[in-house]
Amino acid sequence: MTKNINNIKSSLKKSSLQVAVLALYLDVDDTTISKWNSNTVQPSLNRIDEIGEILEVDNADLVRSFPRESTGLADNLQKEYKRLLASGISKKITVKDKDGKNKEVNNPEMVNALREFVKRCKESK
Repeated sequence: MTKNINNIKSSLKKSSLQVAVLALYLDVDDTTISKWNSNTVQPSLNRIDEIGEILEVDNADLVRSFPRESTGLADNLQKEYKRLLASGISKKITVKDKDGKNKEVNNPEMVNALREFVKRCKESK
């Protein structure tokens, strides 16, 4: 299920500007605008600013607001991160890139553990 994050489509409908013209002005393909309109891809904040300027709408009108309840999730996630570090799970690991050179990346074990923690917290609400 696609989450509607932007309101570009509705803002465009309120204006007389055609998608093709906006695409040309932004120097992107029409399909890019279509992907933004369907919320399958999101524009960068710089693009949001450019679109707002052309459509003469506040940037905040182009982005949907999602009110959230304060549950202490960020504090609890920080504590879990520290607990995981203390348990011996490292933040980064070294892997070889396609050229055989060592490269540091986020430890997938840490990433998954943090994501699972957040998932459990949200399910317990």
